[in-house]
Amino acid sequence: MQIKQLRIVSTLLFAFAIAQAGLGSGYLDDIKPLLVAHATNAFAVLVLAVISTVLGYGFRRVGGPSWAFYLPLALVVLAGVQMGLGFAEVKGTHVFVGVLYLCTVTTFCSYAWRHRPAPVPSSSTV
Repeated sequence: MQIKQLRIVSTLLFAFAIAQAGLGSGYLDDIKPLLVAHATNAFAVLVLAVISTVLGYGFRRVGGPSWAFYLPLALVVLAGVQMGLGFAEVKGTHVFVGVLYLCTVTTFCSYAWRHRPAPVPSSSTV
């Protein structure tokens, strides 16, 4: 059940991160209203990363792999750095770290969907 929740949230995070890149590129093309959408979406990405961390922690506690907690935790930290860079208008570094963020979100989503839970031993009676 927990891996299903992690898959859903990681997919949502992936979708919002892709949207974030699109909104940011639109702003860089001088479409000024997209700056507000880009900043608003940044908070949604952060919230989804926090939710992923909480779900990953629960999954890790019941025997799941360590990446399920540490990868989204790194995404939370990186989202905070990204938001700081964005609000400080350090555009070059913000874009570079944004690309790294999107790569990491893609990895997280891929790991969530590729994870195969350990088979549950059947309790057959002889």
